[in-house]
Amino acid sequence: MGTTQRIGSGVKNEPNWGNLTISVTSAAKAEEELESIEDINTQDIKVSRRINTLEKRKENHIKASINRLVRVGGGSRNISTGGSKSFGRAGLKSSSNLISFFNSVNTSGIKEALGQIGFGSIEGKKTQDVIDFLLSYCNCSSVGMDEAAANSAMYETLKAIENEVDSNIDSLEQLMQSYIDKDKLSSILCSFFGKYIYEYLWERFEERIRQTRGKDVSNSTFDSIKKEIQGRVEFLNTNRPLQNINWNGTEGSREIEQIFESILKIEEI
Repeated sequence: MGTTQRIGSGVKNEPNWGNLTISVTSAAKAEEELESIEDINTQDIKVSRRINTLEKRKENHIKASINRLVRVGGGSRNISTGGSKSFGRAGLKSSSNLISFFNSVNTSGIKEALGQIGFGSIEGKKTQDVIDFLLSYCNCSSVGMDEAAANSAMYETLKAIENEVDSNIDSLEQLMQSYIDKDKLSSILCSFFGKYIYEYLWERFEERIRQTRGKDVSNSTFDSIKKEIQGRVEFLNTNRPLQNINWNGTEGSREIEQIFESILKIEEI
Protein backbone atom coordinates (compact mmCIF):
# COMPACT_ATOMS: atom_id res chain seq x y z
CA MET A 1 0.00 0.00 0.00
CA GLY A 2 1.06 3.57 -0.50
CA THR A 3 1.96 5.91 2.31
CA THR A 4 0.85 9.25 0.97
CA GLN A 5 -1.12 11.47 3.33
CA ARG A 6 -4.87 11.08 2.88
CA ILE A 7 -6.95 14.03 1.79
CA GLY A 8 -10.53 14.53 2.90
CA SER A 9 -13.29 15.95 0.75
CA GLY A 10 -13.63 19.67 0.42
CA VAL A 11 -10.02 20.40 -0.53
CA LYS A 12 -9.65 23.48 -2.70
CA ASN A 13 -9.59 22.77 -6.43
CA GLU A 14 -10.58 19.15 -5.87
CA PRO A 15 -13.82 17.62 -7.21
CA ASN A 16 -16.79 17.00 -4.96
CA TRP A 17 -16.14 13.68 -3.24
CA GLY A 18 -19.30 13.74 -1.09
CA ASN A 19 -21.30 10.98 -2.80
CA LEU A 20 -18.25 8.76 -3.17
CA THR A 21 -17.42 9.20 0.50
CA ILE A 22 -20.98 8.30 1.47
CA SER A 23 -20.85 5.10 -0.59
CA VAL A 24 -17.60 3.87 0.94
CA THR A 25 -18.55 4.75 4.50
CA SER A 26 -21.98 3.18 4.04
CA ALA A 27 -20.37 -0.04 2.84
CA ALA A 28 -18.22 0.00 5.97
CA LYS A 29 -21.26 0.60 8.16
CA ALA A 30 -23.01 -2.43 6.65
CA GLU A 31 -19.87 -4.49 7.23
CA GLU A 32 -19.72 -3.34 10.85
CA GLU A 33 -23.34 -4.40 11.39
CA LEU A 34 -22.63 -7.77 9.80
CA GLU A 35 -19.69 -8.36 12.11
CA SER A 36 -21.79 -7.41 15.13
CA ILE A 37 -24.29 -10.22 14.45
CA GLU A 38 -21.92 -12.90 13.16
CA ASP A 39 -22.00 -14.76 16.50
CA ILE A 40 -25.80 -14.78 16.68
CA ASN A 41 -27.67 -17.95 15.74
CA THR A 42 -28.04 -17.62 11.99
CA GLN A 43 -30.70 -20.36 11.98
CA ASP A 44 -33.10 -17.70 13.25
CA ILE A 45 -35.03 -16.62 10.15
CA LYS A 46 -35.09 -12.96 11.22
CA VAL A 47 -31.33 -12.94 11.73
CA SER A 48 -30.78 -14.70 8.42
CA ARG A 49 -32.91 -12.14 6.62
CA ARG A 50 -31.05 -9.31 8.31
CA ILE A 51 -27.71 -10.76 7.21
CA ASN A 52 -28.92 -11.10 3.62
CA THR A 53 -30.18 -7.51 3.67
CA LEU A 54 -26.86 -6.20 4.98
CA GLU A 55 -24.84 -8.24 2.47
CA LYS A 56 -26.91 -6.82 -0.38
CA ARG A 57 -26.64 -3.31 1.02
CA LYS A 58 -22.86 -3.60 1.30
CA GLU A 59 -22.61 -4.95 -2.24
CA ASN A 60 -24.69 -2.09 -3.63
CA HIS A 61 -22.63 0.54 -1.81
CA ILE A 62 -19.39 -1.00 -3.08
CA LYS A 63 -20.65 -0.96 -6.65
CA ALA A 64 -21.79 2.64 -6.20
CA SER A 65 -18.41 3.68 -4.79
CA ILE A 66 -16.58 2.36 -7.85
CA ASN A 67 -19.11 3.96 -10.16
CA ARG A 68 -18.86 7.29 -8.36
CA LEU A 69 -15.07 7.26 -8.53
CA VAL A 70 -15.42 7.20 -12.32
CA ARG A 71 -17.95 10.05 -12.19
CA VAL A 72 -15.70 12.16 -9.96
CA GLY A 73 -12.93 11.71 -12.53
CA GLY A 74 -15.17 13.03 -15.30
CA GLY A 75 -16.12 9.69 -16.87
CA SER A 76 -14.26 6.70 -18.25
CA ARG A 77 -13.08 8.40 -21.44
CA ASN A 78 -11.78 11.47 -19.63
CA ILE A 79 -9.88 9.36 -17.09
CA SER A 80 -8.46 6.83 -19.55
CA THR A 81 -7.01 9.54 -21.80
CA GLY A 82 -5.37 11.47 -18.96
CA GLY A 83 -7.91 14.29 -18.87
CA SER A 84 -8.78 13.95 -15.19
CA LYS A 85 -6.75 15.97 -12.70
CA SER A 86 -7.64 13.65 -9.81
CA PHE A 87 -7.24 10.13 -11.16
CA GLY A 88 -5.81 8.29 -14.16
CA ARG A 89 -2.69 10.15 -15.25
CA ALA A 90 -0.27 8.32 -12.97
CA GLY A 91 -1.66 4.93 -13.94
CA LEU A 92 -1.32 5.71 -17.63
CA LYS A 93 2.26 6.89 -17.18
CA SER A 94 3.37 3.89 -15.12
CA SER A 95 1.74 1.32 -17.38
CA SER A 96 3.14 2.98 -20.51
CA ASN A 97 6.66 2.82 -19.08
CA LEU A 98 6.26 -0.88 -18.31
CA ILE A 99 4.84 -1.77 -21.73
CA SER A 100 7.58 0.25 -23.43
CA PHE A 101 10.20 -1.78 -21.58
CA PHE A 102 8.52 -5.08 -22.51
CA ASN A 103 8.58 -4.00 -26.14
CA SER A 104 12.26 -3.03 -25.96
CA VAL A 105 13.12 -6.43 -24.49
CA ASN A 106 11.27 -8.11 -27.33
CA THR A 107 13.02 -6.13 -30.05
CA SER A 108 16.51 -5.62 -28.58
CA GLY A 109 16.97 -8.09 -25.72
CA ILE A 110 16.97 -7.39 -22.02
CA LYS A 111 20.61 -6.27 -21.82
CA GLU A 112 20.15 -3.45 -24.32
CA ALA A 113 16.68 -2.59 -23.01
CA LEU A 114 18.05 -2.15 -19.49
CA GLY A 115 20.95 -0.10 -20.81
CA GLN A 116 18.53 2.27 -22.52
CA ILE A 117 16.89 3.12 -19.20
CA GLY A 118 20.11 3.48 -17.22
CA PHE A 119 20.45 0.13 -15.47
CA GLY A 120 24.10 -0.40 -16.33
CA SER A 121 25.86 -3.75 -16.59
CA ILE A 122 23.81 -6.87 -15.90
CA GLU A 123 26.86 -8.92 -14.98
CA GLY A 124 26.41 -10.45 -11.54
CA LYS A 125 22.85 -9.11 -11.28
CA LYS A 126 19.76 -11.16 -10.57
CA THR A 127 16.10 -10.94 -11.48
CA GLN A 128 15.28 -9.18 -8.22
CA ASP A 129 17.78 -6.41 -9.07
CA VAL A 130 16.04 -5.84 -12.39
CA ILE A 131 12.56 -5.89 -10.84
CA ASP A 132 13.61 -3.38 -8.18
CA PHE A 133 15.08 -1.10 -10.85
CA LEU A 134 11.96 -1.40 -13.02
CA LEU A 135 9.83 -0.47 -10.03
CA SER A 136 11.81 2.73 -9.65
CA TYR A 137 11.73 3.35 -13.41
CA CYS A 138 7.96 2.89 -13.68
CA ASN A 139 7.07 4.67 -10.46
CA CYS A 140 5.86 8.25 -10.30
CA SER A 141 8.01 10.57 -8.23
CA SER A 142 5.20 12.78 -6.91
CA VAL A 143 3.48 11.95 -3.62
CA GLY A 144 -0.19 12.56 -4.43
CA MET A 145 -2.86 9.88 -4.11
CA ASP A 146 -2.93 9.17 -7.83
CA GLU A 147 0.82 8.54 -7.87
CA ALA A 148 0.75 6.48 -4.67
CA ALA A 149 -2.01 4.27 -6.09
CA ALA A 150 -0.10 3.75 -9.35
CA ASN A 151 3.11 2.95 -7.47
CA SER A 152 1.38 0.39 -5.25
CA ALA A 153 -0.31 -1.24 -8.24
CA MET A 154 2.98 -1.38 -10.14
CA TYR A 155 4.73 -2.96 -7.15
CA GLU A 156 2.17 -5.78 -7.06
CA THR A 157 2.31 -6.20 -10.84
CA LEU A 158 6.10 -6.48 -10.97
CA LYS A 159 6.27 -8.79 -7.96
CA ALA A 160 3.78 -11.11 -9.68
CA ILE A 161 6.06 -11.15 -12.73
CA GLU A 162 9.07 -11.86 -10.52
CA ASN A 163 7.27 -14.85 -9.01
CA GLU A 164 6.96 -16.42 -12.47
CA VAL A 165 10.71 -16.66 -13.06
CA ASP A 166 13.90 -17.72 -11.30
CA SER A 167 16.83 -15.55 -10.23
CA ASN A 168 18.50 -15.74 -13.65
CA ILE A 169 17.84 -12.62 -15.72
CA ASP A 170 17.61 -14.78 -18.86
CA SER A 171 14.41 -16.31 -17.54
CA LEU A 172 12.93 -12.82 -17.14
CA GLU A 173 13.89 -11.98 -20.71
CA GLN A 174 12.23 -15.15 -22.01
CA LEU A 175 9.07 -14.43 -20.03
CA MET A 176 8.78 -10.86 -21.30
CA GLN A 177 9.33 -11.94 -24.89
CA SER A 178 6.70 -14.66 -24.53
CA TYR A 179 4.22 -12.08 -23.26
CA ILE A 180 4.65 -10.15 -26.49
CA ASP A 181 4.49 -13.27 -28.66
CA LYS A 182 1.33 -14.59 -27.01
CA ASP A 183 -0.27 -11.14 -26.68
CA LYS A 184 -0.44 -11.48 -22.90
CA LEU A 185 0.37 -7.83 -22.28
CA SER A 186 -3.34 -7.06 -22.32
CA SER A 187 -3.84 -9.35 -19.32
CA ILE A 188 -1.02 -7.59 -17.46
CA LEU A 189 -2.65 -4.24 -18.17
CA CYS A 190 -6.06 -5.48 -17.05
CA SER A 191 -4.53 -6.69 -13.80
CA PHE A 192 -2.58 -3.47 -13.27
CA PHE A 193 -5.54 -1.16 -13.83
CA GLY A 194 -7.73 -3.25 -11.54
CA LYS A 195 -5.14 -2.97 -8.78
CA TYR A 196 -4.78 0.75 -9.55
CA ILE A 197 -8.50 1.44 -9.09
CA TYR A 198 -8.50 -0.47 -5.82
CA GLU A 199 -5.36 1.22 -4.51
CA TYR A 200 -6.78 4.65 -5.25
CA LEU A 201 -9.88 3.95 -3.17
CA TRP A 202 -7.68 2.50 -0.43
CA GLU A 203 -5.40 5.54 -0.41
CA ARG A 204 -8.29 7.95 -0.10
CA PHE A 205 -10.57 6.16 2.35
CA GLU A 206 -8.80 3.44 4.34
CA GLU A 207 -7.54 5.73 7.08
CA ARG A 208 -10.98 7.32 7.47
CA ILE A 209 -12.70 3.93 7.80
CA ARG A 210 -10.06 2.57 10.17
CA GLN A 211 -10.34 5.58 12.46
CA THR A 212 -14.15 5.60 12.56
CA ARG A 213 -14.96 1.87 12.32
CA GLY A 214 -11.82 0.10 13.45
CA LYS A 215 -9.11 -1.94 11.73
CA ASP A 216 -11.13 -5.17 11.36
CA VAL A 217 -14.07 -3.45 9.67
CA SER A 218 -11.71 -1.51 7.42
CA ASN A 219 -9.87 -4.69 6.35
CA SER A 220 -13.12 -6.54 5.64
CA THR A 221 -14.61 -3.62 3.72
CA PHE A 222 -11.59 -3.21 1.47
CA ASP A 223 -11.32 -6.96 0.95
CA SER A 224 -14.88 -6.80 -0.41
CA ILE A 225 -13.98 -3.85 -2.65
CA LYS A 226 -10.95 -5.73 -3.96
CA LYS A 227 -13.01 -8.84 -4.76
CA GLU A 228 -15.60 -6.77 -6.62
CA ILE A 229 -12.94 -5.11 -8.79
CA GLN A 230 -11.06 -8.37 -9.37
CA GLY A 231 -14.25 -10.08 -10.49
CA ARG A 232 -14.99 -7.40 -13.03
CA VAL A 233 -11.43 -7.32 -14.33
CA GLU A 234 -11.38 -11.10 -14.70
CA PHE A 235 -14.65 -10.92 -16.62
CA LEU A 236 -13.20 -8.31 -18.98
CA ASN A 237 -9.92 -10.17 -19.43
CA THR A 238 -11.70 -13.45 -20.13
CA ASN A 239 -14.06 -11.92 -22.68
CA ARG A 240 -11.55 -9.64 -24.37
CA PRO A 241 -10.75 -11.00 -27.86
CA LEU A 242 -7.12 -11.81 -28.57
CA GLN A 243 -5.56 -9.51 -31.13
CA ASN A 244 -2.10 -8.81 -32.42
CA ILE A 245 -1.10 -5.42 -31.12
CA ASN A 246 1.84 -3.37 -32.31
CA TRP A 247 2.81 -1.92 -28.96
CA ASN A 248 5.08 0.66 -30.58
CA GLY A 249 3.98 4.26 -30.92
CA THR A 250 0.40 5.43 -31.16
CA GLU A 251 -1.20 2.00 -31.57
CA GLY A 252 0.27 0.80 -28.29
CA SER A 253 -0.73 3.98 -26.48
CA ARG A 254 -4.25 3.74 -27.86
CA GLU A 255 -4.54 0.12 -26.74
CA ILE A 256 -3.47 1.00 -23.19
CA GLU A 257 -6.12 3.73 -23.08
CA GLN A 258 -8.77 1.39 -24.49
CA ILE A 259 -8.06 -1.31 -21.90
CA PHE A 260 -8.18 1.24 -19.08
CA GLU A 261 -11.43 2.70 -20.43
CA SER A 262 -12.98 -0.76 -20.83
CA ILE A 263 -12.34 -1.52 -17.15
CA LEU A 264 -13.75 1.85 -16.10
CA LYS A 265 -16.83 1.36 -18.25
CA ILE A 266 -17.63 -1.83 -16.39
CA GLU A 267 -17.98 0.34 -13.32
CA GLU A 268 -20.29 2.86 -15.01
CA ILE A 269 -23.91 2.07 -14.24
